[in-house]
Formats: sequence, structure tokens, C-alpha cells
Amino acid sequence: MQKQQQMKPNPKEDPRFLSSVERGFLVLDALSESTGPMSLTEIAKNTGLTVPTLQRLTATLVKAGYLEKEANSKRYGTTVKTVDLLFSYLSRNQFAKRAWPHLVKLREDLGLDVSLSVPAGDTMIYVHRLPGYSGNFENTLPGRKVPIHLSASGRCIMSLQDDEQVRQLLNVTNLTAVTPWSKTNPEEILVEISKCRELGFAVVKQETSAGTITLASPVTKGSDAIAGVSVHSPIAGQDESEFIAKTLQSVVAVSRALSM
Repeated sequence: MQKQQQMKPNPKEDPRFLSSVERGFLVLDALSESTGPMSLTEIAKNTGLTVPTLQRLTATLVKAGYLEKEANSKRYGTTVKTVDLLFSYLSRNQFAKRAWPHLVKLREDLGLDVSLSVPAGDTMIYVHRLPGYSGNFENTLPGRKVPIHLSASGRCIMSLQDDEQVRQLLNVTNLTAVTPWSKTNPEEILVEISKCRELGFAVVKQETSAGTITLASPVTKGSDAIAGVSVHSPIAGQDESEFIAKTLQSVVAVSRALSM
């Protein structure tokens, strides 16, 4: 039975909504997705805000301690103070706490990278990422965002939605490739989501990180998927069928243990 679509209220119509606060977070979002410090012109291109507006916003964020300005290049980057926000979330989130021992055991059992990620709009954000082998440093950090349509956990999330919901999400998502193997054709993505819906798990090969194969299983709350548990392995010399046989049962057991 398909879920009925409900119209969500526009938050900007709320009289308590502050556009200035939203614009400040747009700046932080742009910098979080960048590979390095950004100029005001680059931030403007990414946020749609004007340079004069950004001059005021960045000055405020520098004073607040969340941004720093490079003296020579006049480019902006985030400071260590932003890490405190991640600590605040992880240390107080009961779901993240409950998941931790399960993920630690999963890593010990499989000897692979293990992660827990949650959806945020058109992205998946790693809440936990436990390294099990010597891989890419950035891939091991919590807080990393990956496009939901390329993520194995993201496809698990979408597999518990009906096709119309998935198409609506894909229509408003920037389907840009992250690697040469990323799927960007909506119909191809829908096929992968359909496979996940049928099998109960998803496998992604090199779509978010070159040289990596990932298997994920959804964590559910009622009939909705709220997160994904995944394991990651170097793809070199890895047979997909053997990878699935080795990891699937353990990953599904953890995702079920975390489901509500």
C-alpha cells in the first residue's frame, strides 16, 4: 500500500523564521562541502547570496568563532569550534550511543570499515565511521556527507518509499557524479533502489569513493527507514558475491537490532 503524500508547510511562512539565520547556515553548509577555504565570490556562487551580504555574514561568523579568514588570500574556512557541534550531537544522541557497541562488534567480526549514516535532505551524513583497514582518511570521519542517491544506505532509505516519492526526491536532487562510476541517470538509480526493495540490502561499487565496495542494510522505525548500517571494503580483488556472503548476515543483524 503506497503512502499518501502530505503537503509540508513552508518554514519561511512561519512568522518566527529568521532569514538572516538561514543565510548564516547557508555559508556554513557551503564551506562544509568545500575541499578548502573559499573566497566570497566562491561562496556567493554556491549560496546565491550577494557579496555585500556575505561580507556581513562572514564578519559575524568570524566574530562568533566559527569562521577564520586567511590574511593573505582573504579566503574563509571553518574553525575547530564547528567540531564542538558534532560532539554535542554525538554525546547527547541516544540512538548514536545505542548503535556504538553494535558497530564496534561488527568491525571486530568482519575486520572492515563500518558506518552508521542518517538522511538529511538529499544527502546521507555519517554519524559513526569506524575504520577497519587503512583507507582514505576523509572516509573515516563522522560528519561526512554523501549524495543520498549514490549511497548504499541512501538507497536503502529510498527503497522503503514508493516510486513517486523517490522520483520527487530525485527531481530536486543534483545528480552530479562524485566518481567516474557514479550513477546519475534517474532510471538507473530507480533500478538500483528497486533491487534494494526486493533484496532488503544495497551494494554500491565505487560510486561515492573510488576503490571501495559497500553493502548497507536499513534501520527502520515502523515502516520508515531512519538510518543505514554499512560495511566498506577495498574493491581490488574483491568478488561481489563473496563480499555479500561474508558481510550480509552480520550487517542485517545489526540493522535489525537498532530498528525500533
